[in-house]
Amino acid sequence: MKRLIAVALCCLFFAACKDDEDFIAPAFLHIDAITLVPPATNPITLESGFYTSDIVACYVSVHYPGSSKLDNLGLFELPFTVPVLNDGPIDYIEIYPAVRQSGSASHLPYYTFYKPIKITKLTFDLGGAHYVDTLFTRSGDTLSLDTLHTTYDLTLQDVHMFELFEPTSSSVYFDSVTWHKHAPDEACTGQGYASVHVPDTLSRVPFAINYDFYVNDSRRAVYLELDTRSDIPFEIYMTAAYTSGGATDIQRVMVINPSTEWKHIYVNLGRTWNYFNYQVPFRLSFAALNVEGETGDIRIDNVRVLSTLKTS
Repeated sequence: MKRLIAVALCCLFFAACKDDEDFIAPAFLHIDAITLVPPATNPITLESGFYTSDIVACYVSVHYPGSSKLDNLGLFELPFTVPVLNDGPIDYIEIYPAVRQSGSASHLPYYTFYKPIKITKLTFDLGGAHYVDTLFTRSGDTLSLDTLHTTYDLTLQDVHMFELFEPTSSSVYFDSVTWHKHAPDEACTGQGYASVHVPDTLSRVPFAINYDFYVNDSRRAVYLELDTRSDIPFEIYMTAAYTSGGATDIQRVMVINPSTEWKHIYVNLGRTWNYFNYQVPFRLSFAALNVEGETGDIRIDNVRVLSTLKTS
């Protein structure tokens, strides 16, 4: 929506200025995609499954020389080309990766687990001239950044669990799943994945993570990430106590819809954790929902639970 607003405003700007001899056409910024990669130093793991992602949009800001603040261009779905109404140097560009939170296409927050991308030095051609170690927008030209890369900001977060279902894994955190150790053609990444078979005779098939999660700070953002390919929908639940030492209860977090292709899901656990007054520990469980009475399978891979103090 913001992308459409930016384009509409640009068109209005053109229309208002088309007879103005002082009118300067904007330059343009283009980005194809943003991918997640291992950090250059001290990675938690180099397993490719830890870096699966689905970055669908980004917030873009620029800083001009002499300005006391960033100029926010807006939120744009990838890929995009956006006008930059400036004819001159730019100090730097900051790009903040955004994801579909809990499967919602209308909610695209900056995912604070990922490092923002700061572009300060580039080599590119504009108007026949060659610029090095500077950012410069010239009227009518397009600065194409192609595919950018980010990584987890592991200095500000905790990885509470990571299950990649590989043959080399020391343990599997899940109960009531089938672990396919040598199925590279079926896995999202690597050699293995897990599945839950649902017969047509059962309307509900539960499975769970056999692990207690301790997140001892109510200020932390908590997310479940997983890759899934499923024939039928399944629900995610959180189990915890409302008071320390009290009886546990179970709350539904969300429903994951079926998908014929592997898709990466970001599940915000914070709202449900709030229901339990941020008591620890909590557990996560799942249930296949076979409302149509059909046989099907749920496949999961690269499951991880993370928390961070960086919330904006």
